[in-house]
Amino acid sequence: MTRHTLAAALILPTLVACESVESESVLTSGVYADLHAVSNGDATRATATLRTGGATSNTFLQLTGDDNLSVSVDGGEAEKMNEQNLGDIYSYTADFDAVNAGAEYVFAFNRLVDEGAPSSVAVLPEPFSVTEPAEDAVISRGAEAITVSWDGGTDDAMLVKVSADCIYDHEVVVEGDPGTIVIEAGTLESPDGSADQACDATVTVSRRRTGSLDAGYGEGGLIYGAQDRGVKIRIDP
Repeated sequence: MTRHTLAAALILPTLVACESVESESVLTSGVYADLHAVSNGDATRATATLRTGGATSNTFLQLTGDDNLSVSVDGGEAEKMNEQNLGDIYSYTADFDAVNAGAEYVFAFNRLVDEGAPSSVAVLPEPFSVTEPAEDAVISRGAEAITVSWDGGTDDAMLVKVSADCIYDHEVVVEGDPGTIVIEAGTLESPDGSADQACDATVTVSRRRTGSLDAGYGEGGLIYGAQDRGVKIRIDP
């Protein structure tokens, strides 16, 4: 499956439609959770974003009062997550050294108003290396295919993304972890006025393993552990 998305600069105006509410005013039964632990091979960042109103809601929770989010790794001491925000979009992060396959990240939503959601589990999949394209390769998006190759062969989901200022972000959901895909010449599309431009791009390959979400989140959510690897290239017209 392939998706095209607008560059970040074109998406920013939609942030006006977002709003935030104090978490104290929302029971856990009314919370949707987006939780992930993503390793780049050197470190792992755990990120949590809570919303009310379901998966498509633009109403984000800012943790207030006694509410907090924490993460522990492989049964170790829990670390409180730090608040980040872009306008009314609130998320919470914590960084860790554990990058190995099987590292177990447990997210806890701790609160007094109800029982919260103390045990959502994300497990890191197998690490891998990207073998194609080569770092700093120069590729004509109109005339050349982009071959993306990595150490494949697992049962986990794979996602390949090409992002740059002169194209729409291009995402491919890869079935079966075959270890290679080809993005054919002419596939990458440019916004108006950018078709003749060259720019730096990042090819990101992500291996994702679906985790176990605490049933306390009454509106459900998304949780996964991931290994991400990126390669910088140059794309010409």
